[in-house]
Amino acid sequence: MSERAIEDQSLRERMGHADQLLRELSEHLNQSFLPKLRAASDLVRSGSGSVERDDIADSTVRTAMSALIKSDNFTQTLIEKLDPYLSSIHKGVEQVLEGS
Repeated sequence: MSERAIEDQSLRERMGHADQLLRELSEHLNQSFLPKLRAASDLVRSGSGSVERDDIADSTVRTAMSALIKSDNFTQTLIEKLDPYLSSIHKGVEQVLEGS
């Protein structure tokens, strides 16, 4: 990412950085978060038989949930990086449309 403040970047630069962050977010969600979510969901699915559910160690569930939480934290970090770019792009486009 650029070292310059978001406000000092051109609209084109801001859009490029936002695009890069969106791609990273999409890749992370598809390749990391969703598989961890599915794995955790499979472990705790209520439709599983009680005998099968009892065979799953608590530590296995904790490990799956910990991985999911870490993945979610990374997701939130990416969103926090993306949000200022999107807000700035919105303001920049409004200025262009107003002719400022």
